[in-house]
Amino acid sequence: MARRTVKVEAGARPAAPAETSTAPLYRSELRQEGSRWLLTAQDDQTARPAAPGLVPALENAIAIIDYINHVPPHIASLAELSTKLGISKSHCHSILKTLTHFGWLRFDPRAKTYELNSGLVASASSLLGSPVIERIRAEVTAFVRRAGISAVLAQTQGDDTFIVVDKFNAPQAMEVSFPIGHHFPRDSTANSRAYLAWQPAEKIEAWLAAWEPVRYTSATLLSKDAVRAEILATRKRGYARSAGEFTEGLMALGMPIFNRHGEVDYVVTCSGLMATLAPLEETIARDLIRSAIAINRAVQGRMPPDFPA
Repeated sequence: MARRTVKVEAGARPAAPAETSTAPLYRSELRQEGSRWLLTAQDDQTARPAAPGLVPALENAIAIIDYINHVPPHIASLAELSTKLGISKSHCHSILKTLTHFGWLRFDPRAKTYELNSGLVASASSLLGSPVIERIRAEVTAFVRRAGISAVLAQTQGDDTFIVVDKFNAPQAMEVSFPIGHHFPRDSTANSRAYLAWQPAEKIEAWLAAWEPVRYTSATLLSKDAVRAEILATRKRGYARSAGEFTEGLMALGMPIFNRHGEVDYVVTCSGLMATLAPLEETIARDLIRSAIAINRAVQGRMPPDFPA
């Protein structure tokens, strides 16, 4: 079967002298397998929030779950977890026994390894079936059918990153192949612009103050002025857009979903090959805006006064 990839490469073009561009920890690519295009990515090295030091045992348990979930081959031994996470063997063993008892981990006595177990999914099952997500899911599904383009629903996190809570693949369109729970970095362009565009100016400036430029592709914006301008352009335009800035050859459009307090809880993005989506951008963007308005009304999200109507 023929396979072709369009990869994200660091250092494709020199950065402006006044800015610093670091190599991306997060990498994504478009891959062609036969007649199908797949959007794939890995988030194994995406930075996670630092532990606050409030309940060390709980923080260590979360670190163990997070490590097994994100580091292939997604199994680990007591020795590996103890060494990699800096937890004493006796304490690590107690945590592993507890997580196994409650079904969050499964222990293989022959290989002496641990892996995630379905008890973890059962404990979090109500999250993905919440009334709010069900209302969003119904509208996004209808949008994907009309537009013929794949979409992703991501939830905003306290550190301004995004976690995928659902994906919607359209038949005959590029397929989004990363899993539920996939972690987007805070500067993933369509997500971050949709998240920031209708925020107060001080929130935008605080985000920019903590931002470090990363060259994901040759089109990535690397100056604060350019990023600020695009955030403001998103608000004026009425939707976020990323044209090959986060993944080579990929175009993405995005819209925020607000809660009843006017805070952005979710971001809906749709994406496709640049050659396919760019000629249809205006039409699909109008449909995406209408869908976002319908979702916000359905979940009683408080939209800003200048949000598209």
